[in-house]
Amino acid sequence: MREIPVPADTNARARKRRALARTRKAMNILTFTLAIVAVLCVIGLLVDVIVLEMRNNTPAEEQLMYILAGVFAAGAAGLAFAAFGCGKFSQEHAKTELDYRERCDGEESFFVGEGTLATFGEEGIVLHAEAGGKKPIRIPYRDLKLYSVCTRRKPREKGEWSVVLEMPSRYVVKEGREKDVSPRALIQTDGKERLYRAIEAHALSMLGEAPPRGEAPKDRKFRLTTKFELPDGEKRKKYAVYMAVAAVMTVAGVLIAVLWREMLTVGAILSVFGVFFFGRALFSFLHAKGMAAFSEEGLYWKEGGRAVDERIFLKWEEIERVSIAEVQQRRCLKISCAYGNYHLPDIAGVYEYIGRVKPEKV
Repeated sequence: MREIPVPADTNARARKRRALARTRKAMNILTFTLAIVAVLCVIGLLVDVIVLEMRNNTPAEEQLMYILAGVFAAGAAGLAFAAFGCGKFSQEHAKTELDYRERCDGEESFFVGEGTLATFGEEGIVLHAEAGGKKPIRIPYRDLKLYSVCTRRKPREKGEWSVVLEMPSRYVVKEGREKDVSPRALIQTDGKERLYRAIEAHALSMLGEAPPRGEAPKDRKFRLTTKFELPDGEKRKKYAVYMAVAAVMTVAGVLIAVLWREMLTVGAILSVFGVFFFGRALFSFLHAKGMAAFSEEGLYWKEGGRAVDERIFLKWEEIERVSIAEVQQRRCLKISCAYGNYHLPDIAGVYEYIGRVKPEKV
């Protein structure tokens, strides 16, 4: 993430902010467009190959089909690569834009939610809306606890750093609702060097894992030695139905293409979509399961069968206690950390395994 200088003039700041927002929106639209066109190229390639194989073409038609196949293949690969690159650039630009908006508010201001900033002051932090209007909330430092947290999605050293601020819930919960919520409230902001400097400047301390300062830390993967799996029966039933429908679509498309020559292209397209949806449903069926795995460094949880897999890796140093709890009438494994709790499905053998390898944690 790069830091953009903040102009002294208010109008210049506003213009720069609008320009950054326009760039972000344009990159998002471009990424989405490139991805859609890449998918269309893949579909075009499949249809081209099927038509090439399933009908008698003249030499000129075959040559045209081969040219189209090459164009579709090259287009799909190039556009997919371009979409990936634009997506990465868009993510980095979004971080740069947020940092610029923070520094427009103040050098010690940081986003802790959508449109909400936390600004470090002499005696405490001030929570206020970026656009103003709402009454600011002042929280003295004596009522604050700060935790340094590294969120890891894979069993490796690399992760996303953040700082969690813990405070009495009375500061952020409306009067009369204190009994319905936890006595302590948590807010989170991205970990960055400017934030760490502000914490040091106000003589505050952070609990948890020490963040990397200066040089980037060496990344290393953690070797998983023991795994426990839990298939999701409900999701697998759903994806089995999807596979059956996709198989019927594929067979119908092939029959139409073979028996009804006038509808050859329609049958080819139908079978292509059937194969595509069958493969997608099969992939989701095989990954519709939870997995708890262990390494010497900690615990890894992965739940598949979703559009985006849920993954988390917790080091043993983060975990304070492991216990059994009931959430929504379901038996869960409760992983307690200083900054909050994780509730994972109770896979047979996991609790007993932790009791053997880390008896002090249970």
